[in-house]
Amino acid sequence: MNENLLYNGQYLGQTIKSYETDMISVKSTLHEMSESKFHAHSNSYLSILLSGLYSEVTPVSQKIIYPSNILYRPAYYNHKNQFITDKTKCLNIEFRPEWFDKLDINSQEIKPYIKNIQNHPLILHLLIDFLKHHQIDFFEELLQNIIINEDRVNTPLRKPWLSKLIRILNNETEENHSLKSLSERVFVHPNYMSRVFKEHFGVTIGQYQMDKKVKSATKKLFIDRDSIVQIASDCGFFDESHFIKTFKAFNKITPHQFRMLLK
Repeated sequence: MNENLLYNGQYLGQTIKSYETDMISVKSTLHEMSESKFHAHSNSYLSILLSGLYSEVTPVSQKIIYPSNILYRPAYYNHKNQFITDKTKCLNIEFRPEWFDKLDINSQEIKPYIKNIQNHPLILHLLIDFLKHHQIDFFEELLQNIIINEDRVNTPLRKPWLSKLIRILNNETEENHSLKSLSERVFVHPNYMSRVFKEHFGVTIGQYQMDKKVKSATKKLFIDRDSIVQIASDCGFFDESHFIKTFKAFNKITPHQFRMLLK
């Protein structure tokens, strides 16, 4: 057995919680400040950094991994880790070859990547289910979501004003834009603007705007130590109560409960 190869369900650090089927292994792990040797995993896996900070070193690169980052690493991906903080907590989801076979997916076509969890609602909900309820209901949806999101090519919007509108909503999440103020900035009638937006994105401008606010707040809950009140203000919610109600509607958990799960 290769001492530098970690097999089914094996991870560095201390295992806190675990959940296993014949095709999936899910484990939360706690790591002290340390540096590992170069190693690899025999199965493909996702790793979500819940708290702390570490660097990942490969033979050709070095990256700092931050809370809320999701790493996808294919089987036999050679790397080592330097755990920078006193306590670093990760959630690891490992896929055995049978899982890819079941979905008729070529795992070799999925390249390594780093993403942010707030942009992947299914993975965020899986994380909450596991940490709060010790159960997972999104196995198939999770993997399909990875494949779809990684292979999708963003097509340019044909209407320049729609591209400008999206930039405003994406970059100004702390603002509460009205249809009138948005229409004045993109020089389009508000009724026409609303109709075209809904036809293109499948949601209203208000729904899109709120989704962006929640995603921004989710990232802050991972990274910032600011109070719930401050995060609510920074992300453009009317007040703390509005933030709590909206976040719970999206994630079935309050911001405070979510933050406590990450510790």
